[in-house]
Order: sequence, then C-alpha cells, then structure tokens
Amino acid sequence: MKALLHEFDSRATKDIQRWPNWMRPTMLLATLIGQPVFTVGTATLIAGIGWGAASANLFLAGIIAVTTFGISTLAKVYFRRDRPVTEYVERMFLETYSMPSGHATGAVASYGLLAFIVCQMVPSPWRYLVVGLLSAFIVLIGISRIYLGAHYPSDVIAGWLLGFLGLSASIVAYVVT
Repeated sequence: MKALLHEFDSRATKDIQRWPNWMRPTMLLATLIGQPVFTVGTATLIAGIGWGAASANLFLAGIIAVTTFGISTLAKVYFRRDRPVTEYVERMFLETYSMPSGHATGAVASYGLLAFIVCQMVPSPWRYLVVGLLSAFIVLIGISRIYLGAHYPSDVIAGWLLGFLGLSASIVAYVVT
C-alpha cells in the first residue's frame, strides 16, 4: 500500500509541478487565502455572528469548523509525515508535519460552510456564482500546496476528506439544532 501511495504522490506531484511558471502568483495567492488566519478566522467569524445573533445552530456550525482545523493539527502530530524536501518548505516560518494538509482541511471546513450559509441567504443566480468561486478557492488552495512543494497530493486529499467530514458535521449542526 505504501508503494502505491508513493507512486501516486510522485506522479501527481510531477504533473502538477510541470504547470507553467506564470501560474505561480495565482498559486501563492491561493495558498495565502488558505492560511489558517483566513480559514479559521472565517469559521470563528461565523461562530461569532451566531453568538451575537443568538443563533445556536450558526454558532455550533462555526465552532465545528474551527474544531475541524484543530483535529487536522492533531492528526499531523499523530501521522508525523515529513514534508517534501523543497525550497518552499525550507523557507516556511513554522515547521509542521505534512499529513493532512491544514490548508485543505480549513478551506473545505470554513469556505464550504460559508458557501452553504450563503446558499441559504442569496437568490439564484448569485448563489451559484458564490458557490462556484468558493469551490474554486477550495480546489486551488489544495493544488497550490502541491504546486509550491509544501505537500504531497495524498496530504491534500486527506485534508479535503477531513474538511468534508467537518463540513458535513457543521451542516448537520446548522440544520438540526
């Protein structure tokens, strides 16, 4: 199984890192938008709005999204997978493990929740535009981590899956409570 994962990571990384150099500014912007200050900040803002509006479901949904990022951080410590050896990783401010991608987890949990909430409030066709943009952010944030050399593709996929679990729990909390 490890050999298959290594083969997948190697092949997908090579394919993505072959993309043209003119895409680098877009990838750097996507990575910036995926920083925890923005993703966790978005989820915290959602929880804060829920608190201020005395909306238990909105508050809980935001807290679950924040907690999802925390679980991602704990999972990094559990898996202890080293990051790729790249110039980008060498220049990173904080040294953390690779699996799962916190950027990918936070993007799905936070921006996915934001998209869901906006869908409840905004009429068509605007909701499709917002959901499309936020979905593109989520995908680009994950791909940017591979393109820049910060993560292996399986780290990003694991982050997206963990983020989706958190998003699902947030949506259930938002709808049910």
